[in-house]
Amino acid sequence: MSKYRAALFDMDGTLFNTKRGIVKALRLAIEEFGLEPLKEGEEEQFIGPPIQKTIESFYGTSREESVDCANLFRKYYREKGYVLECDLYEGMEECLAALKEHGIKLAVASLKKEDMVQRICDNYDITKYFDSIHGTDASDSLSKSDIIHICMDEMGVVDNGEAVMIGDTSFDALGAKEAGVPFLAVSYGFGFHSEEDADDYDNIGTAATAPDIVRFFI
Repeated sequence: MSKYRAALFDMDGTLFNTKRGIVKALRLAIEEFGLEPLKEGEEEQFIGPPIQKTIESFYGTSREESVDCANLFRKYYREKGYVLECDLYEGMEECLAALKEHGIKLAVASLKKEDMVQRICDNYDITKYFDSIHGTDASDSLSKSDIIHICMDEMGVVDNGEAVMIGDTSFDALGAKEAGVPFLAVSYGFGFHSEEDADDYDNIGTAATAPDIVRFFI
């Protein structure tokens, strides 16, 4: 029997391929804000981390300008329905069902705005699998480790060693480290493209597909 009792999933690049909707909203926001259009392949670095931070580092904008551009992105993302233009990764629902069936507590711990996280889960009918669903707050004051601990408290998991953060980027890995929980990398998302990429961060392994995740728990 696995020593892990809980699995906490990142959303963008782990549960869902959210690139389609994010890129549409991002292009509109960048155009309206008067920034240089992104070249093919540059969009992926904006998926997963807090988008205002990526805008600031990529374009060299001030923090205030970056927040304004990010808010414009979120406006388009919500109002034009781009938030729902995403795809659950192949085999993911079967993965969630298998973990749930074996008594593993499940959570979504995302740096995406919490209302967006909930909306996506509801729309794709996967809310039923999760014991806890949380994203960041309206003011972006929560860190990844904060969100991990909120999920763990809600699930009643006290021992950090019994919970695993599952994600596709360094933000997930570092959040897990700060929270004191093990980290499982996935290489099918936007950050880690191979096991070697993920090996730069402490992890219990790398999953190349959604079904691969199950073997770390069952």
